[in-house]
Amino acid sequence: MKPSRILLGTLLLTLALPDPITLNLWNLRLTKRCRDCHLFGARLTHADLSGADLRNADLRWAHLTSVNLNGADLSGANLRNARLYDVTLKDTNLCGATLMDAVKSSVGCQKLSAQGNQ
Repeated sequence: MKPSRILLGTLLLTLALPDPITLNLWNLRLTKRCRDCHLFGARLTHADLSGADLRNADLRWAHLTSVNLNGADLSGANLRNARLYDVTLKDTNLCGATLMDAVKSSVGCQKLSAQGNQ
């Protein structure tokens, strides 16, 4: 086979297949499991990932918008410089997670009333 055909075939195959981050996002949405996966700079919107397994996931520079992470396991995950907008984190395991320079918006947050603080 000619080298030009091999090169052309490789180029077409590369263009036809989604990048690994997109594949990981598809897998995460379908199975709610993405342990040790690479999601650097991923953009994820309107997803129900309650109870998801994201242990040790690389979420640096990721943008999550309107994502339900209630009860998810993010232990050991790297969320450095991640942006979390309208993300719920009730009962989420963040033990050992890196959150340096991450931003969590206050949209949807409720302040405790004076009676609730007693």
